[in-house]
Amino acid sequence: MKYKILIVEDEQDIVNLISNRLDKDKYEITVALSGEKALHLVKTQEFDLVSLDLMLPEVDGLTICKELRKENKSTLIVIVSALDLSESKENAYSLGADDYIAKPFLPKLLALKIASLLQRRFEMLNSNMKFKNIVQHNISLQRFFIDNKHLVLTPSEYMIFETLFSNPIKIFSKDELSQILYNEDLGNIDRDGVRTHIYTLRKKIATFTDVELVKTVRGMGFTLYEN
Repeated sequence: MKYKILIVEDEQDIVNLISNRLDKDKYEITVALSGEKALHLVKTQEFDLVSLDLMLPEVDGLTICKELRKENKSTLIVIVSALDLSESKENAYSLGADDYIAKPFLPKLLALKIASLLQRRFEMLNSNMKFKNIVQHNISLQRFFIDNKHLVLTPSEYMIFETLFSNPIKIFSKDELSQILYNEDLGNIDRDGVRTHIYTLRKKIATFTDVELVKTVRGMGFTLYEN
């Protein structure tokens, strides 16, 4: 069965750049050249992944991202935009985007990201998701429990673990985690600080379970994922 991909982009040349890099034997590709068409499609059809521009005629990409995430929690969203700004990225991630690629981009890189995200989602949906059976999250108390035992965390450790736990497919770089901590008024913590928090978080988790919950993806960042 082919993966269903929606490309939302108002420039046909860029549509061609993306679609030409995608294996037609693996992907069924649909194209929307306007925001209005894209909004109609995401409300009436299901897609495995959406490649989404932000600056679109009629309806902007962030609105589509928000509406798509309401309609379907499992559809992957990859933003491909000329708006290479921290604010734009933060808004996109807060609305449910899974990745963000700035224009100009390498079509090969986008194709690899699409393949990687879909593979990770497939593995996650078809795995036993061990961490889901081990970790309990009490949102109202802002506490994590491992095998029903309270995992005592600092505010920064909690925010990192909560971010990974809530987005098990996504890989977060040190810079992204640093920005999240800063946005939550937890201090201006640099990459080394994030690495230290990850180290102490892993040590605390290890006192309760030998399952490796926080994984390192070399050259990319960290993820909470068990295959």
